[in-house]
Amino acid sequence: MKKLNLLVSGICLSASLLSAETLVWTSGQLGGGWYTMAAGMAKFIEKNDSSLNLKIVPGGGTSNPSKVEKGKSDLGLGLDTVTYLAANGKDIYKKKHVNISLIAMGLSDIMFHVIRAKDAKYKNIGDLLKNGKDENIAVTKAGSSDEKIFSWIMKYYGTSYADLKKRGFKVIHGNYTEISSQYKDGLVDYAVMNLGTPGAAVIDMLLSRDGQITDLPKDLSSSLKKEWGYNTGTLGANTYSGQIASVLTGKMSTIMFARNSVSTNTVYNITKAICENEADLEKIHSSMKNFSCKTATLNAPLPVHPGAAKYYREMGYIK
Repeated sequence: MKKLNLLVSGICLSASLLSAETLVWTSGQLGGGWYTMAAGMAKFIEKNDSSLNLKIVPGGGTSNPSKVEKGKSDLGLGLDTVTYLAANGKDIYKKKHVNISLIAMGLSDIMFHVIRAKDAKYKNIGDLLKNGKDENIAVTKAGSSDEKIFSWIMKYYGTSYADLKKRGFKVIHGNYTEISSQYKDGLVDYAVMNLGTPGAAVIDMLLSRDGQITDLPKDLSSSLKKEWGYNTGTLGANTYSGQIASVLTGKMSTIMFARNSVSTNTVYNITKAICENEADLEKIHSSMKNFSCKTATLNAPLPVHPGAAKYYREMGYIK
């Protein structure tokens, strides 16, 4: 009888697994806030809808829209500015992305971090790129928002990877964990990261080796806003160890989107689960504390997915 019960249970479990809908969710780099956020939200989404199986994979701010557009992933986290460029076929995006739609805006603010070691020669990224020689700097890999912003900054200062190499720079590309290790070991004196605050990798870096987050020069910030729609934000004092003053830097908003082919019912359930657990999002990552479903479609860079729109209409958040 026990064998029969076990057999029946096994058959039921197998049937359940076979009937589950598996969605690939492209998030952020290992060691970064997006990966943590996606993994945390996936738990209560799956709890809310047992027919869903969410597979979280690493990704990046510039690559995620194209991954979802091409069907390599079903869900993605992205940035408002970058996703706008993708939707309109601008900058690195040669074609308009027409197969992605919005689930939610404003999940967290993503702040641009330019970190310099305490004993580093140059005070900000402008001085470094204009005047630096024989310096080591860590940047995330191509396909990330961090590296894309860095490329805009290089362009503003009339430089490039090739030019930096000629001037003796060593630019090291890696994920947040690798960049943190390079900084802590003294192999780089500068690091560029674009992540929610407080960033775990940055906390680790500045607890292990003295340094500071630096302001973006005002002329640079103005150019980034004009050319790319990249907004300015303030990183509050005491966000990190040794940071006694606020820092003026770049800011983007995290958004979540889905491939249009994901069903209305599935996206409705995902949206519902996120909104019904809104109060607990801060427990996943502190940068999510200001998210509100009431404003989750405000200034959207994409059309709202029908499943998300259905939930927001039911709640009276949109007409």
